[in-house]
Amino acid sequence: MRILGVNGWPGASHDASACLLVDGEVVAFAEEERFTRDKHSYGQAPHHAVAYCLAEAGLGIEDIDFVAHGWEMPELLARRGLEWFPTTSEALEFLLPRSLFPRRRDPRLLFVEHHMAHAASAYHFSGHDSGAVLILDGQGETESATLALGSGGNLKVLRSVSPGWSLGYFYAAVCEYAGLGADAAGKLMGLAPYGTVQDTTFGGALRVHEDGYSVDAVPEDLLSHGRTDEEDDTIRLWMSRLEKVLRTPPNGVSRRYDPLLGRYVRRTDRDPFDYRDLAATAQEALEQCVLAMVHGLLRDTGESTLLVAGGVGFNATLNGKLMRLPQVGELFVQPLAGDQGVSLGAAGWVAAQAGERIRPMRGTVAWGPQWDARAIRQVLDRAGTPYTEPDDIAAHTARLLARGEIVGWHQGRGEGGPRALGHRSILAAPSPATQQDRINLTIKNRERWRPFAPSLREESGAELLDLDRPLPYMIVTTPVPERSRALMAAATHVDGTTRPQTVSAEADPLYHRLLGQVAEHTGHAVVLNTSFNGNAEPVVSSPGDALATFARAPLDALALGPFLVHR
Repeated sequence: MRILGVNGWPGASHDASACLLVDGEVVAFAEEERFTRDKHSYGQAPHHAVAYCLAEAGLGIEDIDFVAHGWEMPELLARRGLEWFPTTSEALEFLLPRSLFPRRRDPRLLFVEHHMAHAASAYHFSGHDSGAVLILDGQGETESATLALGSGGNLKVLRSVSPGWSLGYFYAAVCEYAGLGADAAGKLMGLAPYGTVQDTTFGGALRVHEDGYSVDAVPEDLLSHGRTDEEDDTIRLWMSRLEKVLRTPPNGVSRRYDPLLGRYVRRTDRDPFDYRDLAATAQEALEQCVLAMVHGLLRDTGESTLLVAGGVGFNATLNGKLMRLPQVGELFVQPLAGDQGVSLGAAGWVAAQAGERIRPMRGTVAWGPQWDARAIRQVLDRAGTPYTEPDDIAAHTARLLARGEIVGWHQGRGEGGPRALGHRSILAAPSPATQQDRINLTIKNRERWRPFAPSLREESGAELLDLDRPLPYMIVTTPVPERSRALMAAATHVDGTTRPQTVSAEADPLYHRLLGQVAEHTGHAVVLNTSFNGNAEPVVSSPGDALATFARAPLDALALGPFLVHR
């Protein structure tokens, strides 16, 4: 069975993506932003992503059995009194028009409840027969958190939390208050360890109970009219409450023309670093709420396996706390935890409903476009870019890293999600600590307090980080032992933790071999790995994207397939 999972609806979505599942196996996955270069692809349908998935499999849209959308769009709009299409055929034409996807017949269009799609992405692709499932995000159609049980191939919802009490929107409101922007949760998480925790109730607005929490700042039954979600109203109410209980006013934000750049840029009245205590307090409050929910969920289900998805699942610090809970024996956090992952989940849910066996994830999300050596050479020649072709690109790159150079690494299939995992990465030696400032301030043009993470061979995990399990997706933090802190000074955060990626030879043989070559020079199979992109830019996809970012950012070299470009 051929199932095309999609996320993204024209004018009403973010993180558009597409996933092609054939007989229960992922054949292709991609995010729209990688093609359009518009980060998060707000309000866009996944046209480029769908076209790629079909091309990768050599299929047309008429060869697809089901198109599974990761939102119950008819229900979402009807609940708010908004118009829907008279027929499913018209809805499909709006989503995937014939002008772009010619067809003699329509595949069947199915709408999957948003949190059910998230839950399916966590459960069906985890490799676990059973587990407690926790979904946390801004919101789905009628919920912001879902607690469920996955067992015997089925998902059973146990309880949910309404959008007004969304922890995702609470965290977004704090991001907005600090001047980072509502979609900057990763920045707030990185800022939190620099601050001191204060009143986690925010004057009684957020209270933790035995197996959950309650919110006083926003009505539990909040329903916004004329919109498809409660985000704006929830954030507005939280902002109002924060202004009343915090001594520091919200950070002012404006757009100002920068003559040097020749365009408008975002500016804040205060340095967001001034809000580090607020960040620490919000992070602690989030953790307290989620830990309470997880205690109750594990108690009620009798499970020790915890499966997590939804945008809040990108909070690696929280995930580290969950992994170290004594009640949690196994933790799987879907690396496509955000809305990009519901295309995967919607396809998986439809496949599971049809009784198909779904192949679990095996340490990689590299299902995107790739270019062979001939195509890359054509791009380089057309651009007039000088390059060499070393006998062994991994060995040559390892020598550059060992002598302190910072290298763009573009290899194989593109990865999904916000974390580059050795296919579209910027690599550097993980020490000295000054590497952090060099990459933050001169290459990625971002705040100096933003942390970095390491990639290491899976077999080095115990030696370097006392790991007793693989962590292949860079989505869980773990303490860095004292003996390894100097070795990974640029990839250890101020709180003594890091967010590692363990690399297996099976999942990524080339990257694994690169790490081994690095060890030949340094004694340790570990590098600093950050996503290959500039500030406010999606991760690079094509060789042309890589060359463009290389031209703007002062990297020392670019390993583009088998070719090496030096500055």
